[in-house]
Amino acid sequence: MDKTVKIRAYTDDAKNDAPRGNLTEDQNITLELAKKNFRLEEELKSSREHLTTIEQLRGSLKQEQAKSAEMAKKTAELEARIRKYSALDANELAKKSALLEDEKRKSLEHIKMIEQLRENLRQEQAKAAEMEKKAAMWEFKTKELAALEVKVKELPALEAKVKDLLVWEAKAKELSEMLGKISSLAATGKAG
Repeated sequence: MDKTVKIRAYTDDAKNDAPRGNLTEDQNITLELAKKNFRLEEELKSSREHLTTIEQLRGSLKQEQAKSAEMAKKTAELEARIRKYSALDANELAKKSALLEDEKRKSLEHIKMIEQLRENLRQEQAKAAEMEKKAAMWEFKTKELAALEVKVKELPALEAKVKDLLVWEAKAKELSEMLGKISSLAATGKAG
């Protein structure tokens, strides 16, 4: 059983200065016991403070471990995402490179086709220009033929006029001959 003894508190100097010779053995034991109790209380107080600090440190450690675990989890997730996106990016890059090469090939084919079409267009334009020249020449010849056709249509009328002229010419010759005969008769009649 614990016995609590009330004693006056002394400073260490006062305790050391106290004459020990005057104290009885029980008082010495009580004094020693009081000192040990005081030290024990100090140690208990210090131990409680240390326990409180240890508990706080344990709590902080648990929080830090939880944070570290969370950070490790997030880091693992991010690394997994990065690996996934890297793989996707590599696949996407390969697909886009293939598409780009395909588009490049198609573009070259289209450029060749455009050049061929331009050349065909130039040839067709040259042919069209030649055809225009020929069309102009044929139009000119058609106009000449139309003029000739008009003249050909006028030929029967001209022929009739020529016939009339020939008839008149024949009549004029006859008249000339008659006049010549009349003149010669008249000249012979005057002479005779």
